[in-house]
Amino acid sequence: MIAAVVAIGAPLRLAAAQMTTVRVQVNDAKTGEPIYQARLTLRYRVPGRFMRRTKIISYTGKTDKDGKSKFPVVPLGPITLMVTAPDHNTFGKEFDITKDNQLIEVKLQKPHEVL
Repeated sequence: MIAAVVAIGAPLRLAAAQMTTVRVQVNDAKTGEPIYQARLTLRYRVPGRFMRRTKIISYTGKTDKDGKSKFPVVPLGPITLMVTAPDHNTFGKEFDITKDNQLIEVKLQKPHEVL
């Protein structure tokens, strides 16, 4: 009898947190050139269940020579993406992941020159 209750409850938990892939493309805002080795940090919250705290899950990665990177296991819903690269300003923004294999395009600005 207990096995039946566990088996029935499992699909409900999986449906609540549908996972997908998020692709990221990082380019220079002025030239449009891809940025190699940009450091990416993707974070999202996993709500706590009864008597448990919300967890923050964080993944890091770097872009390839084409300015691309991929995070293969991300739930649908809000995520925060931070991007840093040498000689560019830091980028950070919250995105809402609504579809499978969603692409996030980031255009990094160069810092202003100091006079």
